[in-house]
Amino acid sequence: MVRTDESEKLLLHIELASAILLISLSLGAAVLFSWSAAFGVFIGGAIVVVSFQVLKWQLRRSLQSPGRLPARGAVFLSYYVRFLATLFVVFLVMYLGVVKPFPILVGLSVMVLSIVLVGAFEFITMKKEES
Repeated sequence: MVRTDESEKLLLHIELASAILLISLSLGAAVLFSWSAAFGVFIGGAIVVVSFQVLKWQLRRSLQSPGRLPARGAVFLSYYVRFLATLFVVFLVMYLGVVKPFPILVGLSVMVLSIVLVGAFEFITMKKEES
């Protein structure tokens, strides 16, 4: 079982990696493509980072009292409301023509990439400690 301070440290690493990826991908899109593409990457990344922070807040709020289990329906309802709100924001930004589809897709992938990168880094660190 993962201790709380270890999971907080891991979560902090994921948040830091997502911030670094968001900045570097936005700057890379500005250099390689255009400012419009960089803006699309930044908007997509900002949407997914805010969604992740809301998810973190929702889970902490629902699991903060250890003696009482949260109602399963309320947790699922809040999860799906957050998901639908994120989907609506992405739809609205694309429908209004603020960003193009490919750059926002790259931006929306920031959180997944940061989770994979932190997971790979933790795995490599764990393997080095074993040997």
